Amino acid sequence: YYEFKIIDMHQVDCEKLIKLDTPDTLVLSILCDFKGKDERDILLYIIKRLEELVDDTNELGKYMLMLETLSENKNLKSKLKEAENMLREIKFENLPSYEIGLEQGIKKGIEKGIQDGIKMVAKQMIDMDIDIQTIKKVTKLSIEEIENLKK
Repeated sequence: YYEFKIIDMHQVDCEKLIKLDTPDTLVLSILCDFKGKDERDILLYIIKRLEELVDDTNELGKYMLMLETLSENKNLKSKLKEAENMLREIKFENLPSYEIGLEQGIKKGIEKGIQDGIKMVAKQMIDMDIDIQTIKKVTKLSIEEIENLKK
């Protein structure tokens, strides 16, 4: 003889599941009671947390498919799609972290360009048969770096 207690997920407070902060419970939380909170905000949170918690793209796809399937139970499919689209439309170039990365990339590019230019001048000096000590003084390259340019 078996006995099961059936839980109506629509009566469970979604925050209880969301606080568990695991992909499976986040997906299940879409079925719970949002307690009057904005559905779009809850869905955005669930999607963002899933993306943070799941490293594997295929695995994330499976969770998103489950989320989409369960969203139909509460007529949230259109709001889920809207939330997904909102996350995709974020303009990363407007984020402060993007700007910092861009600045660092530009700085590295400039430094590499300068180094490439110095090596080009050293190569031209080698081709003009200028002695290595003079090339070293002018370019500040090591003897080893100058020798490698001869090859």
